[in-house]
Amino acid sequence: MRASLSYLTSTSSTAPATAPDAGPHELEMLGLHRGHRAVYLLEHLPWRTPVLHVLHLGGEHAGRLVPVRSWYEGDDDEIAAGFAARLAALRAELTPLEPIDNDAWTLSTRVIQHRALRFPDGRPPIRKYVLALVVEAVVEPIEDQAPTRGRAVVTAYLRPRAALDQVWAVPGEALAVARLSYVGVPSELGHDKQTAVLVSRPLH
Repeated sequence: MRASLSYLTSTSSTAPATAPDAGPHELEMLGLHRGHRAVYLLEHLPWRTPVLHVLHLGGEHAGRLVPVRSWYEGDDDEIAAGFAARLAALRAELTPLEPIDNDAWTLSTRVIQHRALRFPDGRPPIRKYVLALVVEAVVEPIEDQAPTRGRAVVTAYLRPRAALDQVWAVPGEALAVARLSYVGVPSELGHDKQTAVLVSRPLH
């Protein structure tokens, strides 16, 4: 779905400044937990405790990046005070993932919806997009089962832009994790937000 001329002329590609510390949401790769058969990532936020995410490699939730909600139950101050120790204990159980060449994968981006995000004070509305992102191997690995194509649906603002940022090989698995960036923080010219998807890779 292409943005119409009226949509582009009636909305803004810049946004009002939000909080003074608004900034990018960066997703750090932590590593593989072999016992859980899952990859953990940490979303760094400019104004609060980082958010721990898990990406399961198998089962009904395979390939879905979801926050580990149990880490955030209870009082906010207590969660923040104990977060560093819990994170250090988790890191000790993880196997690092090796970065690999991005050129083996392609990212396709499709706008499936565009809207105007309006403000109650009458400021010009800004552009809001729902994007379908798909990562797949340039040359699909030959396996007994269908290849895994990384799929995500995200909400972007100001510009319908997304990029393949980094890919890591999952040790011992015919899988990789791809990190994607898009304009997900609507403040001033916009800041990047990141997500991760699971994709197939050939085992050598």
